[in-house]
Amino acid sequence: MKIRKFLLVFSILAVMFSLTACSDEKEKPFDYDDTEIVIQTMDYFEQYKNVNSDYIEYYMSAGTEFEQSAVKGIDQAINNDKVGDFESFETPIRYYMAGGPDALVNIDYTIENADDYVMVTVINHAKNRDVEITVKYVENPDYYIELDRSLAGVSADDYRAQFEEMASYYGMTAEELMDIFFAQYGVTNLDDFIKKDMQYQLGSYPYEPEEMVVSAVYSKKELMGQAGMNTLLGMGTVFVVLIFISFIISLFKFLPKLFEKKNKKDKDENGNNEPVSIPAPIPALVPAGNDELVGDEELVAVITAAIYAYDAANGNTNSKDKLVVRSIKRAR
Repeated sequence: MKIRKFLLVFSILAVMFSLTACSDEKEKPFDYDDTEIVIQTMDYFEQYKNVNSDYIEYYMSAGTEFEQSAVKGIDQAINNDKVGDFESFETPIRYYMAGGPDALVNIDYTIENADDYVMVTVINHAKNRDVEITVKYVENPDYYIELDRSLAGVSADDYRAQFEEMASYYGMTAEELMDIFFAQYGVTNLDDFIKKDMQYQLGSYPYEPEEMVVSAVYSKKELMGQAGMNTLLGMGTVFVVLIFISFIISLFKFLPKLFEKKNKKDKDENGNNEPVSIPAPIPALVPAGNDELVGDEELVAVITAAIYAYDAANGNTNSKDKLVVRSIKRAR
């Protein structure tokens, strides 16, 4: 009984893992040959890796999006990442064009299928460090239109007649010569050979490149070092800014003195050099609570003399007999 339960659980897990594996593998979004699309990626890299500065400016201003990404990525790998001289892909490309059965035997590459594009990554072993060349391919709908138009003008009989004519020149049969060409083109019959030949004549494929990304490959140690350096630079910048802000705030205590000096300078420029004297308060002549002063002859005499002096200064003369001080009241 336990064995049955174990087998049941094991079967369920096996089915689950198999379904998961199947779901991870996506179908090709368009028809392509693995070797051919990798060779095409290397060929694109060979076209743009030795572009001089004048052509770089031309591609960046008037080139397609793919050309701009290609020359920009390669230029960055050379000048910024200092990868050194690139590895040449000419040998596997020529080997493939000559009909080599396995042109990618020493090439590190990966192919990733998505819903509507394919990502092909090839490793270039440059002098100083490895470089990843990734090209994004999308479907080329014009290819099928051009191919059908080209195939409409040829026939299998025409190709067979050409093979027979060439075979007689080389002293072999048409079938022997066709087998050689079939192996070179990677096909097994005449119809597929005609399509492949038309493809080469058109210079187009069922896919077209959209973008190229060229990036230097750094080790984990180098990446950790760069991350640490970036962290130190970021934190150092923050602390420097905070110290500068603290210094600015500490200067605020000198602002009142500066404004005081400025106000004093403005007063001096306006001619207000002498300090303003504040008159002393006049002492009360009348004690609090005594509005009427009777019998204070000395105070009455002083006030009377002050009145006479004031009238005399204004040109008025009063007789002592006519001026009588009856009472003195404190002004409120």
